[in-house]
Amino acid sequence: MAAMFPVGFRFRPTDEELVRSYLYPKVTGTQTHDLVPKHDIPEHDLYATNTEPSKIWKQFGGQNLEENQEELELLFFTRLKRVSSTGSRIKRTIGGGYWKGDASGKSAKNVLETKSKTMKRIGFKETFHYKNDQSKDSNSWILHELSLDESFLRHAKIGDMVVCRLRKHPKKEEIISSTNASSQTSQNTTLMLEFLRELLRSYSREITMAPTMIPEGYRFCPTDEELVLYYLYPKVIGTQTHEEGRIPEHDLYAPNTEPWKIWEAFGGPNLEENQEELELLFFTRLKRVSSTDSRIKRTIGNGCWKGDASGKYAKDVLETMTRTRIGFKKTFHYKNDESKDNNRWILHELSLDKSLLSQAKIEDLVVCRLRKHPKKKVISSHTKVSSPATDLMLDYWKLDSGEILLDPPIS
Repeated sequence: MAAMFPVGFRFRPTDEELVRSYLYPKVTGTQTHDLVPKHDIPEHDLYATNTEPSKIWKQFGGQNLEENQEELELLFFTRLKRVSSTGSRIKRTIGGGYWKGDASGKSAKNVLETKSKTMKRIGFKETFHYKNDQSKDSNSWILHELSLDESFLRHAKIGDMVVCRLRKHPKKEEIISSTNASSQTSQNTTLMLEFLRELLRSYSREITMAPTMIPEGYRFCPTDEELVLYYLYPKVIGTQTHEEGRIPEHDLYAPNTEPWKIWEAFGGPNLEENQEELELLFFTRLKRVSSTDSRIKRTIGNGCWKGDASGKYAKDVLETMTRTRIGFKKTFHYKNDESKDNNRWILHELSLDKSLLSQAKIEDLVVCRLRKHPKKKVISSHTKVSSPATDLMLDYWKLDSGEILLDPPIS
């Protein structure tokens, strides 16, 4: 029986990982001898005249991402097309439209090798938007095009190859009061509880992949449904699962701490250094104003978590197979007018639907996403980085044996 990925793990590579561990081997034709096989990124023409972004999205399963509340992104290798065989300009038309952006590359962002102390540049990232004034999809699609730095191309066996992130702009959702959701009858609740128990029993019989066998680029990025169903619900009812201990329990409403202290204590700065999504996950217990009051006290340090505490505008968390509500999601912002971190932190609080609490062994437990608003960076064209990748670095990336070292030496 093949081992499964632990629930919540998805292919969410950084730009550095895409360039270093996927694009470079593809362009140079280097065979890697990894114990852990890499993710398979398809090759597809994103600059074809007989297609559209929406068609590519449907063909490669983009609609499944939308249904499962996942990040709206697909990854592809594609080949650039030149305007003429003797020119250097790139033709970025697609179907009845084209990809609009700074084709000159002056505003391209550097992709850096972060594992090197001198931050070597290994590639570039350019961003384009789909433009077609005759289409309702105009400006609905984004293309991030990642290319290798020229210093790597002397080994190239495939010319003009890039790796791209095709992203869809999500439509603005209408905020619907949770009170409008259909309430479950006692019979439906009984059936739902039995369904969840069987789902957890079935999952407990599966063999999950060891952390050391998870391919590069995969990260723990669970959907709201997965957090409620496979993490919060088992913890509340006291059921052991494969995922025990993956999410730490910590007091996010303590008077003696602050969001940034929690962030630093649980490795948040590492996410920033590695260009990962700025989010940490925690179980935490709600605190009531008093033992006889149902209101929740959401203070933290010298500030508070401000939002719709009443839950009137909480979003439903649905079990996608049955479309049954299994929980709620509330959003709060850190508020402290005396702090430079005012409004800098976001807390998404996920709780179980009351119908699932009949067997609860832990009361008032929720699972939270603690997110940090990234600071805006000043972008300059290829400046303030060390020289492009040197021969020494290339020697470590491509050995005589044909293997690639994923960790170049610290220089």
